[in-house]
Amino acid sequence: MLSTKKLWIIEDMIDLQPIYKSIFKSEEYNLIFFKSFNEFKNNYLQQKELPELIIADVMLEDGHFFKLLNDSDITLNTPYLVISSSSDLEDFRGAFQAGAIDYLLKPFNKNEVLAKVERHLINIEEKIHETSKSLDALNLDITLYTNKEIKIIESFNISEDKRLHRNEITKVIWKNVAIHPNTLDVHIYNLRKKLKSDGYGIKSVGNGFFKFIDLEINPKQVIMSQDSDAHNAVK
Repeated sequence: MLSTKKLWIIEDMIDLQPIYKSIFKSEEYNLIFFKSFNEFKNNYLQQKELPELIIADVMLEDGHFFKLLNDSDITLNTPYLVISSSSDLEDFRGAFQAGAIDYLLKPFNKNEVLAKVERHLINIEEKIHETSKSLDALNLDITLYTNKEIKIIESFNISEDKRLHRNEITKVIWKNVAIHPNTLDVHIYNLRKKLKSDGYGIKSVGNGFFKFIDLEINPKQVIMSQDSDAHNAVK
């Protein structure tokens, strides 16, 4: 790997830190450790430069990682994999349903962990590159958009006519993690205000469907749609 990759590791067993350091060499990886979910959450909310990948132990000193993530006030945009001593099938299923990109078992094999992390980092870079090309075609200033907003924009590429039901968007962005019913509406409302300056819009087309459109095609309908959803988002 040509550039140093930043990995955040959420692990309450300090004795495992030397093992992680032996797997991920300092010249290739920058490791930052967190002993609790709360410590991780506080840093995640404050940091501007987030890691390429997060590695999280499922059972932490302050609780179960997925429950803590679900109950927290953060939306985890960074890809993550989990490590656990449980080989129960339902735990595997639950992890992937919650959005984990991999599930590794303790005690873990060093070579397996390294090889999988390397593969995931390559996949993440390729996905970012494809996303960048797609957004370049729209001529968007992506520095103005959050990771979540970019993912919402990208989700419309699933449909050929760029028309998606709100449940489809929610599933793409938040997987199976429970969110407040108005969460998507708030994101759409904020996203529309930014998209307008770039000449695009997200139009409500009825029955819970949204459509990503060129704002210049029919701006009046977009304005009416924005007014309606703004009321729903803030009520």
